[in-house]
Amino acid sequence: MTMIADVTAYASRAAALLIFPAFLLAPPALAQPPPATPARSVTVTTVAPVAPVTLPAAVLAPAGKALQAPEVGETALTLDVGNGLRPVPPSRVTVPVGETLLVTGPGFANRAVQWLKDGRPLVGATGTLLAIYGVRSSDAGIYQLVTSEPNRTVLPSQFLILGVGPPDRLVNQSTRAVLAAGAGQNLTAGFVVAAGAAQAKKLVLRAVGPSLAAFGVANPLRAPVLRVFDAGGTPYTNGYVYPAIVGGPTYATDLADALARTGAFPVAAGTLDAVVMMPFLPGAYTAQVTSGDTTAGTVLLEIYEVP
Repeated sequence: MTMIADVTAYASRAAALLIFPAFLLAPPALAQPPPATPARSVTVTTVAPVAPVTLPAAVLAPAGKALQAPEVGETALTLDVGNGLRPVPPSRVTVPVGETLLVTGPGFANRAVQWLKDGRPLVGATGTLLAIYGVRSSDAGIYQLVTSEPNRTVLPSQFLILGVGPPDRLVNQSTRAVLAAGAGQNLTAGFVVAAGAAQAKKLVLRAVGPSLAAFGVANPLRAPVLRVFDAGGTPYTNGYVYPAIVGGPTYATDLADALARTGAFPVAAGTLDAVVMMPFLPGAYTAQVTSGDTTAGTVLLEIYEVP
């Protein structure tokens, strides 16, 4: 996927090859020959030596494929328990399309378990280990492992927020300008999400004014106002919906994590700097910065793609 903007910077990352620990690899006796007709499903196993379960096509992994180092790349992670005596923030990871993802949940003392995606049971995903081969954009979502036995008080796992993106992406675009005093003064920048994008791009846009004073910038814009418009000139107000789950992610926590992962410089809480984070579908957009109090000042308009 390609992001095009008036000022563009690209960065490429190759999918890292992580060797999954040998004790979690499927025993050779469990591996099955590939089917004559290609299928997409996931192989889920528990740590105990039981036969693997092949999930439906919607969960995405070649049927019968053993757990081994893939050709494309592999990401492996382990989830902690959920909030109990201490707060446990969600785990967040973004993997490229086509990569293998291996997620190990906490042990529940041999009790029956169930993986959830976006709060709904993932059919057939009833093992401690969840393996997704050939990750696609439809796999993006919020995952969690819970016990499926009634009347049990075992804590669920922490949340996993999975993002899926291409190996090549826009790093960021930054434009600095001085707005004159008076109404009608603005800084405008256009950007385009390519038509071939497999999914909406998660972007963070910032109009940084007051925080520029910390960098020695004289007369920063005191009250920047940031607006985003689509190709037809209509205000673009798309947004993310977060599940109403106790301890789950919120817009504020997701934004803080997104800014940290983009490498954006921090701004103090409570400032009048303007920031928005939204998913952008393929198309042309315009970001416009104006002065909220019509005074003059220097402003920095930034656009980040969240990895």
